[in-house]
Amino acid sequence: MPSTATVDTMTVFTQLPRPRTHVVERVPLHKTNPVGVSSMRRVLAFLLLMILTVGVLGPTKAIADEPQTGAGTMTDTITDPQNLLGSDVGSVKDAIQETAEQTGVSVRLLYLPHFYQGVKPETWASRVLESMKPTHDTVLLAVASQDGKLVVAVSSNSQAWLKDQSSVDQLSQAALEPVTKGRNPDWVGSAKAMMDQVETLDQNHRHHRVMIIALSVTVVVLVMLGVAVWIWWRRSSRTGAHHRKSSSGKKQSRPTETVSKLSDNTQKDAAS
Repeated sequence: MPSTATVDTMTVFTQLPRPRTHVVERVPLHKTNPVGVSSMRRVLAFLLLMILTVGVLGPTKAIADEPQTGAGTMTDTITDPQNLLGSDVGSVKDAIQETAEQTGVSVRLLYLPHFYQGVKPETWASRVLESMKPTHDTVLLAVASQDGKLVVAVSSNSQAWLKDQSSVDQLSQAALEPVTKGRNPDWVGSAKAMMDQVETLDQNHRHHRVMIIALSVTVVVLVMLGVAVWIWWRRSSRTGAHHRKSSSGKKQSRPTETVSKLSDNTQKDAAS
């Protein structure tokens, strides 16, 4: 991964139920350990626990296809060891699939009790997302539930309309509202609200693109029409000038013809 690669992020820090504060910045990525040594140890410990659990309960594929919601969820798109999504994890997975089909945007959800200490949440989320080698147009929603922190990161290989800072801000705000508006955080509503906003942004982008195409076609048609009118006017002007010149030549030749006829008649009269 090039050291110059960047990920557009918006971080929403909120110590529930205190008023939230928005911090928006663009974070450069570096060729360093994306999670840190202590962080990696925690991740490896968690993965080891999951592997041991899978070894007892069944094959790994069962976890990916039908996650055990009672003990948390770990799939290609959702990491939820605290089981914050609960029994609604199936509907969230369906929403992720629908978002991908409708917009082409891949969504990843990451729920942890805390973000790792010593690294800014937005920096950590950006590094984690890039370390996943995401496909084009990937959005990560990372949540530290016990810290009340939420981060939305968009992969650097996304389209401009998606990684635009305004779009990232809107995605973050959409994900934040269901978490803060009620007495209890609505994590399912948060994920779905963010995905709904992805679809809204995609529709706006498509509408904008259609408008640009329509405007471009209109301009081209007007230019072609203008050229056609100019060509017609030039031809009409040349034809009119030619007709006027021909008419003038005929008028000048008539007196000569008359004099010639009179001269012939005079000669005939003299001869007779």
